[in-house]
Amino acid sequence: MSNSTENTPEELKDRHPLWSTVVRFGFIPVVVVFYVTVALHFDYTPDDTYIYLKYAKNLVEGAGFSFNDGEPSSGVTGPLWVFLIAAGTAGGLDPYVVAKTLDLLFASLSIFLVYVLAYAIMRDRIFAFVSACMVAADSWILRWAGSGMETSLGVLLTLLVFWYVYRGEYVVASLVSGLLTLVRPEGAMLFALVQIDYGFLKRDPVAVRRMALRSIPAYLVILAPWVVYAALTFGTPLPNTFGAKSISSFSLDTVLFVAGSEAKIVLATQAVSLTVLILGFAAAVRRRLPWAALRIEIFPLFWVLALFLFYVSTNIQVVSRYLLPATPIIAIFGIWGVKKIQEFWKLEWRWTVTLLMTMLLLSTAQNVTVYSTAVIPHMRGFTEGMNGCLRPIGYWLRENTPPGTTVLTPDIGMLGYVSERRLFDTAGLVTPEMKKAFSGVSYEEGMKERRYESVLIPDYVVDRSDRPERLAAPDLVPVMTREFPSIALTKTEPVYYTLYKSVR
Repeated sequence: MSNSTENTPEELKDRHPLWSTVVRFGFIPVVVVFYVTVALHFDYTPDDTYIYLKYAKNLVEGAGFSFNDGEPSSGVTGPLWVFLIAAGTAGGLDPYVVAKTLDLLFASLSIFLVYVLAYAIMRDRIFAFVSACMVAADSWILRWAGSGMETSLGVLLTLLVFWYVYRGEYVVASLVSGLLTLVRPEGAMLFALVQIDYGFLKRDPVAVRRMALRSIPAYLVILAPWVVYAALTFGTPLPNTFGAKSISSFSLDTVLFVAGSEAKIVLATQAVSLTVLILGFAAAVRRRLPWAALRIEIFPLFWVLALFLFYVSTNIQVVSRYLLPATPIIAIFGIWGVKKIQEFWKLEWRWTVTLLMTMLLLSTAQNVTVYSTAVIPHMRGFTEGMNGCLRPIGYWLRENTPPGTTVLTPDIGMLGYVSERRLFDTAGLVTPEMKKAFSGVSYEEGMKERRYESVLIPDYVVDRSDRPERLAAPDLVPVMTREFPSIALTKTEPVYYTLYKSVR
């Protein structure tokens, strides 16, 4: 894929030499500041991270790809992330340290790759450098980097796919798409987009067919072994997370809810980039750029659109980390918008750099505000809840119950990792039948109605509610209750986890 050419000497003549120094040496402090900022909340670990740790631990110990020992299940989104953690664990390292360190490393590499991809798109090192700065300051990127989740690896692989596409290496892009699909299943859409892009680029059926005969095997050589294993072992190659994270009913209300959630998440950190992107696109259209050339430049935006539509059409309850593979693209094309405005109005460099710096300052200010007033308080409250609420419950179960004890809970990660007991979650990550049992009702209603009893009668029940011990009954005896200060970014009031013993 070809795109814009390098700046000509005429275009560069009015740029102060200082800019060359900034680009050459400024990237290192940007990554260092990003790394240090993330390291300051290194202890923030979502419950889902512990699900990955449990799968990796069982894999290394010979219990198979399972959450509960010896009971195969597809309760994680990214099997490749399990394998990477397991590889480090097999080498004698703590799985927690492996997951967190790899996540932080991949996040830092992603900032560098943003610069590389932005340069491939705009062929301007200053614009590429500012793009990297924008992404490094993004609140959602900062929140999830170092969390131990697969998110940063997914972002890194997404950027790699686009970089190879801009280099014209479609077979390698297809191979990386296979790795991405093993981290986030949405990577299959990116693989399809890569093939479509090549078709538009060549417009030659013979060339397209020849490329397909090379790209598809490259994609399948990565993906096929897992797909076959998952289909034979779990009955489907799709992870249970798809069902667990989706809203049961499809309606206009759910579409508006998911779309609204996506808009809130993106606008919270990338409102400035989106605004300038739209203005820049309008400028490109006004210049009457050939569609073929414009399509090549904006190809990654089709991925952003596809990702948004995918979540809407599948009723996935979107959280910020699901949209992170799109966030760097939006930031890059916000800067691209500045370039198109510069070209349309034929701005002098001093006005262009003023626009760039204004955009960077406004975006950074927005993200610093979100990060300091919302993200940091939530991470602190969440970490306090994990350590002061779920961890003690897990230890109690490990120390006071025999192996094989069954526990029903809405959140299985920390409890399963610490307690080493058989856990079943109400969302159906480990037991898909549980999702069906709760179909058509909310979690609160399902627990009151004891919908779970159609699947199993657990030895213990853990309930999450705004009110402690709400399920207390002669056959459900409260054992302990702990407060969880900040269960979600949008839910600042505390919730309570109560452990009940089932009396039969």
